[in-house]
Amino acid sequence: MSKPVKKQAARQPSSYELMGARIQKIINSPTAQKARDVTIHRSPDESAVDWARFLEEVAESENVKIEHVDGDGVRLTWTVPAE
Repeated sequence: MSKPVKKQAARQPSSYELMGARIQKIINSPTAQKARDVTIHRSPDESAVDWARFLEEVAESENVKIEHVDGDGVRLTWTVPAE
């Protein structure tokens, strides 16, 4: 007789993960990828702490430039390194 499989409760994504998914969708859009440029604003429902964490993590990327615009907005430009 086999053991019953325990079902794990689905873990809800954190607020940071939800914000990251939103931003990733914007950055991965064909228009942004072609231009290698995108302007993103923090949504009113997103935490200022999450937003600050995102900006810190992006600032660590060598090939990304951050320009602050319009209060809680940033313009990200990036280069693709040659392989």
